[in-house]
Amino acid sequence: MKKLGMLILVVGSLWLSGCSDDDKDFMLDINRMTGVDWYYNRTTNKNYLSFSDENVLQIHRFDKSGGINGIDLRGVIDSVAGTWRDEGENILAVDWKDGNTEMWTVENCTSREFVVNNGWGKRVYVTVPSYLENLTGDAFWVNKFVDGVSKPQLGFRISNDRSMRAGYVLALLSDDKIELKGYGNVWKGEADISRVEDRRVRFSCRIGSDYVKFDEFITADNFSSMRLTDIDFTSSIKAGYPNQLEITWNKFEGENVYYKMEVYSKDNEADVYFESGLFPYDNGRYILNESTIGKINKLDKINSKKEYTLRLTAVMLESGVASNSVIAESHVQAVVYVTDKCLLGR
Repeated sequence: MKKLGMLILVVGSLWLSGCSDDDKDFMLDINRMTGVDWYYNRTTNKNYLSFSDENVLQIHRFDKSGGINGIDLRGVIDSVAGTWRDEGENILAVDWKDGNTEMWTVENCTSREFVVNNGWGKRVYVTVPSYLENLTGDAFWVNKFVDGVSKPQLGFRISNDRSMRAGYVLALLSDDKIELKGYGNVWKGEADISRVEDRRVRFSCRIGSDYVKFDEFITADNFSSMRLTDIDFTSSIKAGYPNQLEITWNKFEGENVYYKMEVYSKDNEADVYFESGLFPYDNGRYILNESTIGKINKLDKINSKKEYTLRLTAVMLESGVASNSVIAESHVQAVVYVTDKCLLGR
């Protein structure tokens, strides 16, 4: 069920800080080249729309044992990219997992960047480009009900602390590209699919003048097909409490499944009046009112003349991800959406 949430960063880099800033006296210090995440962004305005083009953001961490680990944007090791060895005289031999071997001449290394030449040209690698600002991307299975039966789609979510340019935030598939819609600093979208299977997604976005394209991998683990009647999702005004909603539903099958409750304007999902965090199944009963703790609670602002949607989301997290982790909502494997008319304020 793990998604190898990836963005393989081939920041073919190594040598971290501790190298001389003086080119004439520069000598690569192997003891100081390991343990650092080096970024190399090969995305440009000419290739950012291409799924097949392999020029993507790459990040690599070189370890002391000679391994090269691929790191995702969350700083987590998600792959073994290859091996390296010191040939002396600032020369490194890099053997990539795909079978290619490169000889690198390390020309310089500072605390912020290092420069190498692989025989085809010079490359400059840096530590954490400022424009990334906690950039994350997640692909997951979305299950909605059509004629009372769940139907899977592929969902996408990108977030970043810096503003991304509308029209340039995309999910690239082998046979399609989907422009994502912005909800503050979070961008979302969905795509119809013919089947649930292991697959790769490439996210692409523009942050200021910088283009970034990176990989995400998702496995075929998903909720089993179900009927809406299996869930028995109901909501009602609690007797004697006109401003309190009592919500019940049946437990979803699956491992690492949590729940989320939301209220938003019927015609505008971005106009949120309530959003809970993730919570476990507790007898399938949830009380919602102006005092309910959540990320957002503006239920006192509900207009009785307007209509609102109540949504229950069952969230299957990736294996090993804790529901209270700050990265939980960017490590989602699959979701099921169940909606109803919100009766509060009626």
